[in-house]
Amino acid sequence: MAASLDELRAFAAVYETGGFTAASKRLVLTTNAVSLRVQKLERDLGARLFVRTTRSVAPTEEGRTFYARVSRVLADLEEAEEELRPTSAGLRGTVRLAIPGTLATAPLLARLRALLEQHPLLSIQTRVASGAVDLVAEGVDIGVVVGQLPETTFVGRLLGRATWVLAAAPSYLDAHGRPRTPAELSGHRCLRLLSNPPQDEWTLVDRRGREVTVQVRGGYEADDSRALGDAAYAGLGIGVRPAGECDRAQREARLERVLPGYRFQPLDVYALVPKGRLRVPRVAACLEALRAAVGELA
Repeated sequence: MAASLDELRAFAAVYETGGFTAASKRLVLTTNAVSLRVQKLERDLGARLFVRTTRSVAPTEEGRTFYARVSRVLADLEEAEEELRPTSAGLRGTVRLAIPGTLATAPLLARLRALLEQHPLLSIQTRVASGAVDLVAEGVDIGVVVGQLPETTFVGRLLGRATWVLAAAPSYLDAHGRPRTPAELSGHRCLRLLSNPPQDEWTLVDRRGREVTVQVRGGYEADDSRALGDAAYAGLGIGVRPAGECDRAQREARLERVLPGYRFQPLDVYALVPKGRLRVPRVAACLEALRAAVGELA
């Protein structure tokens, strides 16, 4: 008996997300429904596709071989469905994003707004987190990480490099003075990331690439980049902001660059996408929106 399309999609979702719970979130089904579809597929094929334990789900050799074919078929099918739908309908379905607070910026939201206006049947769900997100458990389509690319079964795509600088509201600097050297930061109210151990130093880089580490302190800490940004705009102290955002805010006289001869080391920004999802048109469209938004951070 030929496998049904629903069974193949359930199998692919479990394979790509690494579990039945995450797959159920992606497919908007119960975990039991996904499990039953995969079990039926295994019976029809006469092969075990996954090794299940109480803590994990891993594909068998047969499962990996089968997925290599099925993923291409499903991607081709989804592309064909998109092409056959009326042009006015555009992209449809749901894309689940997991992004750090540093990327939850006006430029990204503007691009997502444009996507949603252009494609009324498209839906975007965004999980914004200050720390690591379990991409498999959350069943995401695109996860964004800043810095070193972690070991993962997801496919990594470099979105660009981001640079952060020091900035403060003109009102704060008028009241407390403008530091002329990195060492003078120790006498200012610095907006620090709430962490364990505490963030009590910043390492800056000058125009020649030389590093200098300075001790910092202050009365306000937060575990979210957006809250730290709001604090900088509100005049609570000197904070860390993306270079592109700082440039725009300085033109509007909302922020002022602090120690313009220094910055933080640029960091790579990656998108992590489950295997088989890169060719899905709606996922690809959101990936390009993220790539453009990262460009705004430079």
